[in-house]
Amino acid sequence: MQIKEIQTREEIFKTFAVLLQIYDDLNRDSYVEDILNMMQRGYRMAAVFEDKDVNDGRCIGITGVRVVRKLHYGKAIEIEDFMIDREKRGLGVGKMLIRWIDWQATIFGCKNIVGNLETKRLESQKIFSREKFILDGFFFRKCC
Repeated sequence: MQIKEIQTREEIFKTFAVLLQIYDDLNRDSYVEDILNMMQRGYRMAAVFEDKDVNDGRCIGITGVRVVRKLHYGKAIEIEDFMIDREKRGLGVGKMLIRWIDWQATIFGCKNIVGNLETKRLESQKIFSREKFILDGFFFRKCC
């Protein structure tokens, strides 16, 4: 397995199948353009790929982050996306993604890493708990 920061259209497209596992309404036709648009606004994406001789180097985990400024946390890395292929859990992919996020926080001089998870994402909650993240609030939304 190897982790790689995603930069090209081809690399972005390879991440689609993993994120589709959590975002049911993800649009295949606009996905690459949506990610490119987000990247122009500071979004950074990394993915873990299997070795080339295993499933042709398929993407098995992805995270997306952005450097933000929060009144309460100051300069921070915000985790916007985090998903490991459901068939590939338990291999250390989550740990690899968290280490990449830690590295991004160091590079950008961030003192905190923040994010939110849907309550139904129990496996991701376990990863974040194991990696010493603490529950520090609630995410809420209202459809308009």
